Amino acid sequence: MPGQMLTRFILLQKRLLKKGGFLLMLFLAPLLAAGVGRLSAESAGIATIALYLPEGDTAAAEISERLLDGEGVMRYLPCGGGEEACLAVENGEADAAWIFSEDLTEEIGELAAKRRVRPVVTVVQRQDSVPLILGREILSSAIYPSFSYAVYEGYVRDELGLEEMTEEELRRVYESVAVEGSLFQMVYPDKTPGETEDFTYVQAPLRGILAIWLTFVGLAASLYFMQDEARGAYGRVSVSRRLSVSYIAGAAFLLDGALVLLLSCKLAGVFTDWKREAASCAVFAACVLAFSNLLRMLCRTPRRLGMLFLPLLAAMLVLCPVFLNIQQGRAGKLLLPPWYYLQSIHNMRYLYEMAVYTVILVLISAILQRVQNRFG
Repeated sequence: MPGQMLTRFILLQKRLLKKGGFLLMLFLAPLLAAGVGRLSAESAGIATIALYLPEGDTAAAEISERLLDGEGVMRYLPCGGGEEACLAVENGEADAAWIFSEDLTEEIGELAAKRRVRPVVTVVQRQDSVPLILGREILSSAIYPSFSYAVYEGYVRDELGLEEMTEEELRRVYESVAVEGSLFQMVYPDKTPGETEDFTYVQAPLRGILAIWLTFVGLAASLYFMQDEARGAYGRVSVSRRLSVSYIAGAAFLLDGALVLLLSCKLAGVFTDWKREAASCAVFAACVLAFSNLLRMLCRTPRRLGMLFLPLLAAMLVLCPVFLNIQQGRAGKLLLPPWYYLQSIHNMRYLYEMAVYTVILVLISAILQRVQNRFG
């Protein structure tokens, strides 16, 4: 019996590799992943900022270093003057312009002496948006250290009367107590530091998209099985054994799909480690196999199953953490295999829950098969 099942599986694989639609479905995922990986390596941002900072100004140089040093979510377009920055916004080359005062150091010093907070940057934009609101927060965080140091310097020299201290001494004392880095540390439930996954905003949703893609590979396998069944391809197989045969047929699809998913994660740069990825992907593929077969048995015709594709896609995009992690709708999430998979990458608890959910789906399918066999 195991030998016959293996032979059937190999024959199904050979047959699949001759199907143009299936091959196209498989190639789409790595092509998307390779494109995302290439795009994430290039300069990109959620908004483009035309940036003018006066040359030769100490504060301007410090702020420029904070804004331009390292990878950020904004893309900066250096300009030679305020008019050039405004023109970039007018022409659509930039979403906003940040124009700094010509006497930036002096203005920050005056504001620090008066303990006042006043604008030192002119912001020009056509319309407001969430990325530009975030951009202004980034701008404020870049200016604050210069203002903070000016307040500190003024207090030490004027209030404490330590005018004889040199700039180097003031700077050394200030930096010795300054808080550097983030006040918070992100750690996943499996103790993996958040810094180990340095994903860009372009890469972040790819794993969720691939999880939905593999779910539709399983649904496509169920459609192919229903079409073959209607053509009489399984006429010699008893009705009581159709469920096990459908699992073998679907496994051929999902084995290829799971391997492609792992390859695509690697190409896109969202891969973690082999043991974790392989375990989560294997259980996820089994869960998708059970899920798609149960839907096949409930729908009973290819037309009804096809009608579920769009509602399922919408539900997975909304409820699964692909673009956003919505806290509501937990009952609906528990019915969707991609939700377990995306959570299981950094939390083994969800891997076990996905395995239990898979067993439940198989048991329900077996019961439904007996009911359909008895009552037609």
